[in-house]
Amino acid sequence: MKRRLFVGVDTSNYTTSLAAVSAAGEVFSAKRLLEVPEKSLGLRQSDALFSHTRALPELLKKLSEQLKSAGEFEILSFGASSRPRRVEGSYMPCFLAGVSAASSGAAFTGAPLYLFSHQEGHIESARRGAAKCGKPFPEAKEFFALHLSGGTGEILHVREEKDGYRAELFASTLDITFGQLLDRCGVFLGLAFPAGAALEKFALQSEKRFRPRVSKSEKGVSISGFENQFKLRIEKGETKEDAARFAFSAVLEGIRALLSFIPEEKRDLPVLFSGGVISSSFLKENLAAENHYFAPPAYSSDNAIGTAFLAKRLWEAEHDA
Repeated sequence: MKRRLFVGVDTSNYTTSLAAVSAAGEVFSAKRLLEVPEKSLGLRQSDALFSHTRALPELLKKLSEQLKSAGEFEILSFGASSRPRRVEGSYMPCFLAGVSAASSGAAFTGAPLYLFSHQEGHIESARRGAAKCGKPFPEAKEFFALHLSGGTGEILHVREEKDGYRAELFASTLDITFGQLLDRCGVFLGLAFPAGAALEKFALQSEKRFRPRVSKSEKGVSISGFENQFKLRIEKGETKEDAARFAFSAVLEGIRALLSFIPEEKRDLPVLFSGGVISSSFLKENLAAENHYFAPPAYSSDNAIGTAFLAKRLWEAEHDA
């Protein structure tokens, strides 16, 4: 019997990703980080779009090889991330590459194509991945989600719907994101972009404890000042290990400040963390709580796994599977 598959495509600003999930929940994936010029703090959208276009054929070949080695299959639907968020006016050109690839696949196979936001994919992927950390996410129709990445730092009030998720923004970082702070600090030390993972290796070697004060307003938190504080620490001779610990402590306090926006009457709802920033073991250890749920890095950082699962969920809903 052929394996029934659902394919997802996600082309974010820094990762090209393809994934397929079976009707039984098996996961196949192939992804690649986009190359960023040395000492650069990111990519222009035109460069990201070009890089995705070049990377997609090779990743499609890798995914196809995985699927063929697992046996015969048929693709029932495609899903693609078409915009950053599910709100009016949300747009980034880099997602056009993924939509184009998924549209071609759908046209060739006759399978339907479903479009979702990049953020919805993050939520679904982290929700599915939580079980792999030994703590499955509950079957909740309402919960809170923190999306913490190089491009986003926000806490959302989420409601599950038939065609994905509706998310209401509660609060966010108001100047730079947590990912940008870590990347800028890391690049200042000479680390390659994105620098968060390498910077954390230094932070984990420090035994110092910091509790930076985060600036908070009615709409969110401001953290850009910590970049200058980090640089001053290095210039004054502080070790890179202690300075890195300070940077991650600033991120930790910023996340705690975002969590404080949850109304008292909703504090018992599940809280789901997603985004590349929360791949940090330091952050997960210090944010652990009974109603907090995390996913492994492969499910937390940018990926197409969540998009594939959303394509599966919507197809099954339409076919009463």
